[in-house]
Amino acid sequence: MPRPNTSKGFTLIELVIVIIVLGILAVIAAAKYVDLKREAEVARVKATAAALQQSITFSHTKWQLINGNGALNDLPDYAGGKLDMNSHGYPLGIDKGNPMSKPKNIGKGEQGCVDLWNTLQEDPASVSLSSVNNDSDFQAYRHQAEVNPDGETQCTYVLRTLGDIKDRQQADIKIVYDSVAGSATALINE
Repeated sequence: MPRPNTSKGFTLIELVIVIIVLGILAVIAAAKYVDLKREAEVARVKATAAALQQSITFSHTKWQLINGNGALNDLPDYAGGKLDMNSHGYPLGIDKGNPMSKPKNIGKGEQGCVDLWNTLQEDPASVSLSSVNNDSDFQAYRHQAEVNPDGETQCTYVLRTLGDIKDRQQADIKIVYDSVAGSATALINE
């Protein structure tokens, strides 16, 4: 007696449905991955800003113990003894010269923000000048202070790892260092 022909495979409709379901799951997973990557970068920027703030606070305390008033070149026993401090007791960068030229400005030109970033942190994320286009984590901008426009300059470090190409004012994720207030603040646009 002949056996009936029973196929144990999938029909074309079943395969199409499985492919559609897998496609939907892939889209959901990819969106979740992008969100998780952004959240991880935001957390890293906040941690970096907190570490910068801690270093700024430590250098300010050292300045108070040693001097306590006026600008100071080469803060001894801190950051290799090369950190220059403004009259408020907050870091201005390195190599400002003695006597200090322009004691309200951070560093010497835009490189001053890069030098300050690298001097204040033990193992810093990569940073480049705003005029250089490379694959660094952050891009540094030295600019006129927005809150205290009395000749002081500030540094803004814009996160570039998520592909943000906006300028420092429009950037979504950045750290702003204010040498008058002695603050390093993470600014995140949601």
